[in-house]
Amino acid sequence: MNPSLVTVVTGGGRGIGKAVALKIAAETAVMVVGRSRKDLQAVCAEIKAAGGVAEYCVGDVSRPATAKRCLTKIANLGWTVRNLVLNAGIAKGGACTKIEHKVWKQMFAVNVNGAFYFAKTFLPGMVEQKAGTISVISSIAGLKGFKYQSAYCATKHALVGMATSWALEYAKYGIVVVPICPGFVATDMTQQTLDSLVRHRNISLAEAEAIVADENPQKRIIQAEEIADAVLTVCQNKIPSLNGHPLVLSGGA
Repeated sequence: MNPSLVTVVTGGGRGIGKAVALKIAAETAVMVVGRSRKDLQAVCAEIKAAGGVAEYCVGDVSRPATAKRCLTKIANLGWTVRNLVLNAGIAKGGACTKIEHKVWKQMFAVNVNGAFYFAKTFLPGMVEQKAGTISVISSIAGLKGFKYQSAYCATKHALVGMATSWALEYAKYGIVVVPICPGFVATDMTQQTLDSLVRHRNISLAEAEAIVADENPQKRIIQAEEIADAVLTVCQNKIPSLNGHPLVLSGGA
């Protein structure tokens, strides 16, 4: 493990972000970013207990100041950013005519603007060192549509578009950018989907889980550790030709 290099993980306190942080801690130092100090502290404590190096930055990714504050903290620690994992995101469903303007704006502010602000802040350092990877956690919803998820799908499509554009722009600097597109993953976000199905269809949780699992040809909900393994592959950069290609993790969906 190289403690002078750091991997920045947004939305690093729970779910996919937490799984990524724990996995990548064997390779580099980790800076986890999120809104819950308690969650971030817990992730850092777990990494340190396993012999890793980790710090956290509390903030809302939809505010440009959060990315800048995170970069300043890293600079003060004397670390060099090698990997950026843009994972922070929120999801709220509903038919197009039912989605409130504030919900639409909030989802773009977090999912899309947040990723843009962090990339814009950290790319100059990667360009200077002529090395670095950016994993953009999109979704299978970034490649196709789902009923009652137009806002979420729009933001995830935007992430794929940004990632593939950055891949073209910065390939000449040795930077690899990969959009990662998982299907339903066992996280709090998927639990919200399950709870919604239970409420609106008046079914049991087990029945809701079967409906969601049926979206995957393997008939299962994907584990967050699988996404972490994919991110680790990108961060290790052993396959640089992944640059710009959506990495789909959906069991064949």
